[in-house]
Amino acid sequence: MHNAAFAKLGLPHRYSVRDVTDAQLGATLERMRRADVLGANVTIPHKEAALRLVDEASDEARRVGAVNTIVRRGERLIGDNTDRIGFHRGLESAGILEISNVDVLVLGAGGAARACVLDLLSGNDVLVAGRTIERAERLVASMPSEKSGTARAVTWDHARQMTWVDALVNATPLGMHGEDALEGFAFDPLPGMIADLVPISEETPLVRRAREAQHVRVMDGLLMLLHQAARSFELWTGVPAPLEVMRAALPRRV
Repeated sequence: MHNAAFAKLGLPHRYSVRDVTDAQLGATLERMRRADVLGANVTIPHKEAALRLVDEASDEARRVGAVNTIVRRGERLIGDNTDRIGFHRGLESAGILEISNVDVLVLGAGGAARACVLDLLSGNDVLVAGRTIERAERLVASMPSEKSGTARAVTWDHARQMTWVDALVNATPLGMHGEDALEGFAFDPLPGMIADLVPISEETPLVRRAREAQHVRVMDGLLMLLHQAARSFELWTGVPAPLEVMRAALPRRV
């Protein structure tokens, strides 16, 4: 997506992927201060650690508690987070223009889950299920008090036994390797809105199941990927992202 966007706008930049371990993260960011780079994206499992390593963090990054975009300004690294805007615009692209006064279950308690909960708390009641209840409780406790909805942590086992919510967000990696994120869950029928944040080259089993159930509105993870990437592009370059060029570079049509 980014390389297609750079080429479209005639910008002399190149986006490349680097595999960085936990132990290498600090040194990698230090090298960025002196390298000829615009910045970087940060993905799991480094988003929360990156927040502690940048020189400055945007209000959005601090609210979400994670950094997914780093912008280099001289030798200073500025951390930002585009997950919430990516989630919100992804829903809109999927035709889900409003979610209000509903009960939502969010699976996951990492940086992407935080961004989604922040967005959903405007007028909705949100349940957060993590693999450990402690992490879900920390996420809920970090939410701003002025939000009009409520957030509550539940255990993973409790979430698996639930039979009904209005909407569900999968903010875990479940589905990345072909597994069904709702395997063993009791939902029957499926919730009326499902957003799967997993962005892979084929539809995840959860997205396929949701599309087969005609009553479900569905957001594919590639839509969130597209819109968070477009915002990152704008932070790095200072120019509007060529969204349709970036969309065309995705591995499949969404």
